[in-house]
Amino acid sequence: GYYKSPGPAALLVLIDKGSRFSAYDPESGGPPLLGPIDLGHGARKTITHLATTTSQESHLVVTADSAGAVRVHSLRVVARRENVTKVNFSERALTDEEEIKERHQRLNVTVNLTCEFSLPSGEALGSSEVPRLNAVLPIERGEKTYFATGDSLGGIAVFFRNGTLKGRVRVTEDPGGVRGLLRGQSQMVVFFSSHSFGSFSVTQIDVQSPPCSGWNSPVHDVVLDPSYQSSRVVLALSDGDVLVFSTTRGKSKACDLTFKFPHVSAQPFKLQAFRGHVMALTSPLEDTPRRDEHLREIYFFNLAAMEVGLGASPSRAITLQAAFKPKQPEDYALSAVYVGAQSDRTKSHIGIRFAGMKGIDLFSLSLKPPPAVQAAMSTVAGEQEDVSWSSSLLSWFPKIGIFGVALIGVILWNLRKAANQPRDDELDEEFFQEQLRKARAAEKAEKEGRAKRED
Repeated sequence: GYYKSPGPAALLVLIDKGSRFSAYDPESGGPPLLGPIDLGHGARKTITHLATTTSQESHLVVTADSAGAVRVHSLRVVARRENVTKVNFSERALTDEEEIKERHQRLNVTVNLTCEFSLPSGEALGSSEVPRLNAVLPIERGEKTYFATGDSLGGIAVFFRNGTLKGRVRVTEDPGGVRGLLRGQSQMVVFFSSHSFGSFSVTQIDVQSPPCSGWNSPVHDVVLDPSYQSSRVVLALSDGDVLVFSTTRGKSKACDLTFKFPHVSAQPFKLQAFRGHVMALTSPLEDTPRRDEHLREIYFFNLAAMEVGLGASPSRAITLQAAFKPKQPEDYALSAVYVGAQSDRTKSHIGIRFAGMKGIDLFSLSLKPPPAVQAAMSTVAGEQEDVSWSSSLLSWFPKIGIFGVALIGVILWNLRKAANQPRDDELDEEFFQEQLRKARAAEKAEKEGRAKRED
């Protein structure tokens, strides 16, 4: 007979400063499962961007270099089947470390080139300036996969899975063009520039509504609030301010400033969203005087506490403030790996690259709300079981976590299946139909009662 040893829940995939690719098992440490290998971008080219698909069936690694060339590789992870007659089962139970090492030896990781493409030239775009690639993002729509790129001329280009250009449109006139792309809801892409952000459709190759703007300092980083299903956007500005905008008002599109974070730093932040909180790493700009001397800390901002506003009691806007002295975090990334049926059974990791140090440090990250908050969440969950905070969070967490760290990119691949979440539009329709039936029944009962009293 044969058996297959369980594989890891995630893989740690990185691009080092030499633009070489490696894959690790984050639970076992040890040597890489694959690599370091060259991905074929060529000599004197540095890989500057790393992204991945979120599909459980097809794992694609997308890399882009300093010359604007994009290469897409397919990653396969196979657990070797072992003949039980040839496996030496000792009577002594294996320790956790031995079990991880044994599993490590049975994993087979391969990577193969799928396609490659590059941005249209400046001449083809009718510009004397050569476009610079600022962002790349794979998007899946059913069985189709697209690749979206944002460039310094303000354009978003969409490519088919085979690397053929589907189309390109200019979405902003701001200096520096499109600075970043984020996955939105229903295969939409959220783009941002220095002074605007908006929603882009990869199928229609068009902006769905007028971009949102209205601030003075340039945008440094953007993150979506998962508990609001991408309809709430958090902007970190270069002057240290952090603004929160709502993009919906009922069923209508909007651009409403919801609230503002406390101003705790004159330096901008790099943002990550995690379980009702926004993690913010102080990140001085490249031209900041004496940049290396600025203390870099990670703040955990409590969104619910800030949304309530200030009162007589002490503010709970900042849940945690973490410093790593004498180390200075240069960049970081976060991923949650789904390992069970409950929201508290997610395995979260944070990868931090420290200034002047080789490699990255990988930490486990957990957040346990106070008892009072847990009780309040349980009450809400009991009243609205289908659309509770925890289910909204689970439906947002990517099945593949992405670590987008400059020069050292880290990806956590979730290799375990997650239960399918019901679509929000189905939940809303069922709720509406139920309320409509109740209203009609109450109206009918009232009419019958009135008719009896008149008789």
